Amino acid sequence: MKKLFFSMFLVTCAICQSYAQKQVSILEVPGTDKYCIITPHGTSVLPSGRFVTPAGDFVRITHDPFGLSISPDGKKAVTLHNGVITLIDLATMDAVRVPSYDKKIVSPILDGSFLGVAFAPDSKTVYLSGGDDGAIMVYDTEKLQRTDSLSLNGKVGGKDYQDSFTSDLLLNAGNNELLVLDRGNFRLVRFSLATKTITASIPAGRQPFGLSLSPDKKTAFVANVGMYSYPLITGATPQNADSIMISHHPYGNDTKESIEGTVVEGRKIPGVGSPLSPEAMSVFTIDLGANKVINKFKTGYQVGQMIEGAEVVGGASPNSIAVGTQYAYVTNATNDNISIIDYKNNKILGEIPIRVDNRIDHYRGLLPFGICLSKDEKTLYVALLGFNAVAVIDVPSKTTTGLIPTGWGPSRVKLSADEKELYITSCRGFGAGPNGGKGFVRPPQGTYIGDIQLGLFQKLPVPDAHRLAGYTSQVIGNTFLTKKVDIDPKNPLPALPGATATPIKYIVYITKENRTYDEVLGQLKNANGDSTLARFGVHCEYTLPDALRVKLPGLNVAPNHIKAAQQFAFSDNYYCDSDASIHGHHWMLGVIPNEWVEANSNVDKTAKLFSDAPGRRFPGSTGSMDPEDYAERGGLWEAMERSHVNFYNFGEGNETAHNREIWTDTLTGSGHLVMVPMQKALYPRTSHNYAGFNTNIPDQFRMDQFESEFTKMWIRGKQTMPALITMQVPNDHTADPRAKDGYPMKQSYVADNDLAVGRILHFLSRTKYWKNMLVIITEDDPQGGVDHIDAHRSILMMAGPYVKKGYVSHTHANFGAILKTIYNILDVPYVNQYDATGTLLTDFFTDKPDFTPYSFLRSDTRIFDPQKAMARYHNVIDWRKIEKGPDMDDEEHERSERNKDDKN
Repeated sequence: MKKLFFSMFLVTCAICQSYAQKQVSILEVPGTDKYCIITPHGTSVLPSGRFVTPAGDFVRITHDPFGLSISPDGKKAVTLHNGVITLIDLATMDAVRVPSYDKKIVSPILDGSFLGVAFAPDSKTVYLSGGDDGAIMVYDTEKLQRTDSLSLNGKVGGKDYQDSFTSDLLLNAGNNELLVLDRGNFRLVRFSLATKTITASIPAGRQPFGLSLSPDKKTAFVANVGMYSYPLITGATPQNADSIMISHHPYGNDTKESIEGTVVEGRKIPGVGSPLSPEAMSVFTIDLGANKVINKFKTGYQVGQMIEGAEVVGGASPNSIAVGTQYAYVTNATNDNISIIDYKNNKILGEIPIRVDNRIDHYRGLLPFGICLSKDEKTLYVALLGFNAVAVIDVPSKTTTGLIPTGWGPSRVKLSADEKELYITSCRGFGAGPNGGKGFVRPPQGTYIGDIQLGLFQKLPVPDAHRLAGYTSQVIGNTFLTKKVDIDPKNPLPALPGATATPIKYIVYITKENRTYDEVLGQLKNANGDSTLARFGVHCEYTLPDALRVKLPGLNVAPNHIKAAQQFAFSDNYYCDSDASIHGHHWMLGVIPNEWVEANSNVDKTAKLFSDAPGRRFPGSTGSMDPEDYAERGGLWEAMERSHVNFYNFGEGNETAHNREIWTDTLTGSGHLVMVPMQKALYPRTSHNYAGFNTNIPDQFRMDQFESEFTKMWIRGKQTMPALITMQVPNDHTADPRAKDGYPMKQSYVADNDLAVGRILHFLSRTKYWKNMLVIITEDDPQGGVDHIDAHRSILMMAGPYVKKGYVSHTHANFGAILKTIYNILDVPYVNQYDATGTLLTDFFTDKPDFTPYSFLRSDTRIFDPQKAMARYHNVIDWRKIEKGPDMDDEEHERSERNKDDKN
């Protein structure tokens, strides 16, 4: 601890010295002045501002290849995606997609697939995870047809297992059997191929994910990524489920209530137990001779530990295992390290930290996933999902000897039998690229962001030391660089957290849902937009079908977005790192989606809440974070709490996997039956009277809730507005038209959202806090729209007195850049590598404040009538009151508050 404090003292002194010299070093992504572009045989620019330049030969394949197997004869590879497999000829690198886009080759998989793929000794038969249907598909790769389907359901040892969900699998050829993980029933299944029967069912931990086998075939290893087995409200039945739900999360994670249970709204709520349970985020070793669990290892760092000065709040997420003759090596995604298990002596020997560069090694974000071990057991190859590289690790010295460049989001890595070649899969390859606009040609997979961005399969020679050194430099240069910047005490955005004083004391961070740049702001001048895609702008009737074009002349869908962008500042080079909401609400709140989030979000799955299979109440939220998802140090919430910076949340974090969303769920937007904890830091600081995601509730209802609560607490109340407010305004997500409720078109939801954004700025700019405020407006993901630059390009607007007026930023930005902005202003240390290397957005700001308030524009009632939308709540909108804004305190009170602020 003394060493840690001394190191921190030296760093502080060094920073102070740099400030005195009027210059400081910061880290940024290399693409700060570039727009996203795909250049397969050159340098591609990702939404993060990072570059990718994959090594070796490659072929683009379907997105998200989470399973990989190489045939015993070394001639072909099979990658497994959700409902898709790709057959790759390793000599020619030709790829065949199954099913083919023309449907002539049909899929062998019925209901999605998850992780597991293994070749038979004949090198033509493969066994595939059937995922949701709880089966193993047997497929002939030469005849391109399914030959069998083997179910995991049925009785074993007197117990009837149903609702199985096939996860990872491997072939134990000596026994002519398959070892299969069933994430539905939390077990390992032994399946005899000779008799086509289940010979054993052995308990595993929660959400079994990764599977491996010792060289002597006597010990199986199961990596469990689940934290809890999520219970229902006590007494819940299919008949009373709708009436027994509670209106919000039941408790904060790792609290007395979450461990032991509690009572909420008169309902008895079971606890989920301790995050340190042996079944939670652990590795089970199983004796295949006795069909018994030998040991339950808790790998990586544990919740509650103090690591490098911060309390661990997220589990290690052990996910993949490579096994040698004495030791097993386990990738802990959250901790950026590898645990060493001496399975012969049943003990953990410690961890191998993955070190890539001393400038960022103290941050997390590598996310080690797939792993393989050389035959001499001296070298590990590890796919770094968060770093676009494969790490090469020397086992005897426990050091990272180099990095190999991959595509975006590497998932699996394998060695050829002769160990001369490496095979690597990446989830998102070169990124998405444009999915609309002039000259765009629709590809066979479609234009949805999750489909248009293809994965990648790489083949390359195992690099020698010289080649590896070159690769390593390439990876680092692709990812971040050090930049010397002048300390500008006048700019309201400090170059580093707390580096200079700033007049900005309050930040309101607003997220909306699913829109791209072009479809909302594409018609704005002096910016890189395509007006032909601006279906949600103003005077945008030209984007409507012919039948509506004449009917709705001069249609205005988002006049407040256009007005606010022109009055304040916006970016035409901003990208969501996310593809969909499940990723977006992680990224925007400073938590990089781990391997569980990525894989689980890309598989078809059916919830069965009253099943005896606990895994059917799976975690997998879209608008909140589950305990399986937490980062080691958490994200934005935990960073604020550690630095004693006050915050409050409206709407984020309410949407769990199995929640109800109907128009009467107005308190938080949700009804909850399956009990899932909320982040401990967030739970006491989130509103239970503001509706999160639920498109059945008008955004105008949310505005009434927000204005009422804000006024009560921070205008009329004794409390001061928190330094950070997070806020979700989700209806631009759109939904099916509901004319009777005031939504005759999909555009109606965007118009509702636009009016809400206008009202927020109108309200805030008339409060006493406006003079020291920054408002950041963005989207959680861009999946609902099209864009001529990149399908990830989205909306970033900033507003406030110290934001430049009428400004268009062409500087690259993403969630990392937004979070860096927040952390720098509020003097909060960065949490992960994406924060630390995010673009510094000083160009948005000015030292010459303009306190002019914003005045909202009413909606075009032809497509959205707010009064009609609010009628079912018997609420009459008082426009005069809304236009007047909040009641201000008297002059004497304002003067007193101003004096307090000056002293602080």
